[in-house]
Amino acid sequence: MKLQPRSVFGTTFGVSAPVPELSTTLLERADIGCLLVNSAVESAAVATELAAAVRIEFPLEAGTIADLHSHRALWLTPRSWLLHCPVEEEWALARKINEAFPDKRVHAALYTDYLCWFELFGSRASNLLAEGGFVSLERDGLNPGYYKRTSLAGIAAVVVRDRPQTWLIGVERSRAAYFAKWVRAAVKRQCSKTHPGDR
Repeated sequence: MKLQPRSVFGTTFGVSAPVPELSTTLLERADIGCLLVNSAVESAAVATELAAAVRIEFPLEAGTIADLHSHRALWLTPRSWLLHCPVEEEWALARKINEAFPDKRVHAALYTDYLCWFELFGSRASNLLAEGGFVSLERDGLNPGYYKRTSLAGIAAVVVRDRPQTWLIGVERSRAAYFAKWVRAAVKRQCSKTHPGDR
């Protein structure tokens, strides 16, 4: 028997869930594979070797992202990165990284099952995220092409500003259904503020 994956929305995995009242769409991304790359030494000491092993640049500053086609590396800590890749490439990438470091200075672990990635986009997406308590729209706030590790809706999240109106939010898979419900509740709150007579 073949099991069909389902999204936290109860629909086919990867299907978008539009929120027409706020011109916003929430999508559970089924195409993002993820590796957690940990180093036993400071990241600067192994970044060049890592890049040579998989031909992907590994950034060395918090909030920075290195993009290459369908791959994306996010600096997490002085000794770790989160590496996005197509789901079908995660095993091969992990193997390449681990084989490049037989001394175990660096280890890559599959992380796709741990993190659920949502895409939130639309003209009011920033307003929704601001209700979670992290988004700054100031000049030095979170610009497109950068990310932030933060608490959003009371849970730990990795928030990437992909484009001006498009955000990627990574949360623990066990918290994914809660996050989706929180977004829907935030939409209702915003709608009631915008159209108080519709409550």
